[in-house]
Amino acid sequence: MKSPPGDTRPTQDKVRQAIFSALGDFTDGARVLDLFAGSGALGLEAWSRGAAAVVWVEEDRRALTVLKENLCQLCPGAGAKTRCIGTDVFKFLEAWPKHEPAVVFDLVLADPPYDRFGEYRRLEKTLPALEAGPILRPGGFLVFEFGAREEPVVRAGWTLIWDRTYGGTRVVMYRRDDGHEEKTK
Repeated sequence: MKSPPGDTRPTQDKVRQAIFSALGDFTDGARVLDLFAGSGALGLEAWSRGAAAVVWVEEDRRALTVLKENLCQLCPGAGAKTRCIGTDVFKFLEAWPKHEPAVVFDLVLADPPYDRFGEYRRLEKTLPALEAGPILRPGGFLVFEFGAREEPVVRAGWTLIWDRTYGGTRVVMYRRDDGHEEKTK
C-alpha cells in the first residue's frame, strides 16, 4: 500500500490491529465510513475484514490520488461497494443525508491530522455532525484517532467504550446510544 506525500500520517500497523481486534467481528457485513482517509488504511482494513461497503472521504488531492491507486490495487472488482469522495469531511457530513438518505453507516473511522495546538477540535465537531442526519446508526461505532495529549469528549448520546494510547497516538471508540441502552460509567 502506498502512502501519500507530505503530512499524511497513515495509522501504524499496531494501532490498526488493536482497533480491529477491539471491533472483533463487527466489521463483517458493516457499512463503513472512513473520514480523513489519507491512504485509506483504516477503510481498507475494514474491507479486508468483510465490510459490505466502504466510503472514503479525503480532501487533500495528493492523498486522494494515492487512495484511489490503493483501492484499484487492493479492492479490484469492488465496484459500487466502494467509493472515494474528495471533499472536506464536515461538508460531506452536512451533505450526505440529503444525497444518500437511505445509506446509514454502522462504523465510522476517523484519523484526522493531529490537533497539536487545540485549534481544530475535530472530535468535538465530528460527534454533532454525525448526529445531524442519519449517518451513523444507533448502536454503531465511531473510532477516532488523535494525538496522545488530546482528550476524549463527553457528550450526551455517545458512550466512550474504549480509550487506548500507543506512543504519540490515542484512539477512542464511542458507541452511538439509541436511547434504550443503560448508560455505563
